[in-house]
Amino acid sequence: MPLLPKNKTVIFLDLDGVIFDSYGLWDEVIEKVLAIANISYTQTIKKHLWRLNMVEAQAYLSALFAKENLPYPEKKTQQLLEGAYQKVSLMPHAVEMIADLAKEDFLIYAVTSNYDDLAKIGLESTGVLQYFSGIYSCIALGFPDKTDEFYRAVLEIEGLSDKTIFYLEDSTRHLKTAQKFGIQGVYLSNTDNPQDNQEQAFCTIRHLKEFITIVKEEMND
Repeated sequence: MPLLPKNKTVIFLDLDGVIFDSYGLWDEVIEKVLAIANISYTQTIKKHLWRLNMVEAQAYLSALFAKENLPYPEKKTQQLLEGAYQKVSLMPHAVEMIADLAKEDFLIYAVTSNYDDLAKIGLESTGVLQYFSGIYSCIALGFPDKTDEFYRAVLEIEGLSDKTIFYLEDSTRHLKTAQKFGIQGVYLSNTDNPQDNQEQAFCTIRHLKEFITIVKEEMND
């Protein structure tokens, strides 16, 4: 277990929809994958996929292919996703926010529901990987989603149980789970997010540049 300086404050950053401007990226890839089986990417399919975690989504897509008596093209899907993340854009002010947090000597971790390799490809291709102390994918750790067990595992692996942690997410459901472990959540509201939910339970921001201001204010209280 790593021994961190006692005064270190930790930042957890979700990636897709928070750091990566990737909502449209996934739509484009899924549309191409479904086209292999001549399946239209309808709003019904899109809305259903948004409610699923990555493991459930793959099972759902596999079932759609099975109806057409076709195997799900897992390798092709992975290739398309890797190519997309090599060209992924960052959300506005993401670079400045991450660089400012690093300059302030915060320990920054990526905490994602995405595949570990896609997270690394995206962070590396956009030039911000250097700022991260670690990348944690729930899939890579053997969890289907950001469950209690996932957060507990990250805290134990990194020795963060007694640290002040701020967590920026675009999912209030994940923030509620993390809150059980004393992690302070900040919600990034985005109208492009089909599940946008501005709950009053969490501090809500619309722009990334607001996050570092909130963290500094909380630290000075």
